[in-house]
Amino acid sequence: MLRKLLMTVLSLVGIATGTAINPAQAQTEVNFRLDWTLYGVHAPFFLAQERGYFAKEGLKVNILEGQGSATVMQLVAQGRDQLGLIDYSTQLYGVEQGLPIVAVARVVSDMLGVISPSEAPIKTPQELVGKIVAYAPSESSGIALNALLARVGVDGKKVSVLNPATGAKNALFLQKRVDAFPGNVNVQPAQLEAQGATVTYFKLSDFGLSMMAQGITANKAYLEKNPNVVRGFVKASLQALEDTRKDPKAAVDALIKAHPQQAKDAELLLKQLKTSLEGLETANTKGKPLGYMDAKDWEDMQNLLVQYGGLKKATPVNLIYSNDYLPSASK
Repeated sequence: MLRKLLMTVLSLVGIATGTAINPAQAQTEVNFRLDWTLYGVHAPFFLAQERGYFAKEGLKVNILEGQGSATVMQLVAQGRDQLGLIDYSTQLYGVEQGLPIVAVARVVSDMLGVISPSEAPIKTPQELVGKIVAYAPSESSGIALNALLARVGVDGKKVSVLNPATGAKNALFLQKRVDAFPGNVNVQPAQLEAQGATVTYFKLSDFGLSMMAQGITANKAYLEKNPNVVRGFVKASLQALEDTRKDPKAAVDALIKAHPQQAKDAELLLKQLKTSLEGLETANTKGKPLGYMDAKDWEDMQNLLVQYGGLKKATPVNLIYSNDYLPSASK
């Protein structure tokens, strides 16, 4: 009875003041689709969840696992998920095809590399001549490797390529059926080491090929109708990313709290996350706020994919990304 009376009073106050007052105000529900099954770079989003940063922005965020950036990109474009974590090189192909998606905050960059066993290390692109590597035909790391080989003057035909199913590269490596493979240095090295292998790698950026990696992307129509929701999500995520930079283990602990079955992989997740944190800046974003994207990074990556990666045409970069949803943009 008392609760009913209180709600009536609050409702009348709301009418009198022209504001809606709800003692149990509903939060805006948002689906955020990760680029893959759980790995280290996902941890900051669970930290944002655990520390109430999303809730503070009035959001109820469903953090969902994905099955590759190409699939996640489609889900976001269709509006089935409002936001996604997507590899930005992959996103360029979607934008070129007309998918209604917009990049709103960069997370990490320059995570692509060539991974090889420590006992037979491959340290330069030139050392791949005569070797066997593995990658799926449409895989972003394979496209980037071909771009690097062309850039440094290595004939790609002199490198033997196996085309395994998605996710099978680690198995081929452990079976010693390949000499190396292109991949994400913030993912596969830690996975392989957890299975007893000793690995080394070089980053493609060490040889002049810089590419943005994962970032937050929004459905364009949703973004236009709900700009403050996206701003709140980005603000909460970047706040957690800053916390993660200071204490990576806290972020991994938050991920494990949400997914207790990941406890057995705590060390692996922490290694992946620490490697990811090396890519928070690009050469063009040093000194800029977390999440900031530079037009030159987009232009250079797009030109590279047009020249070497089969991207049919370039799209004006102002149609691809926006920094307007970063916390710094509202100051």
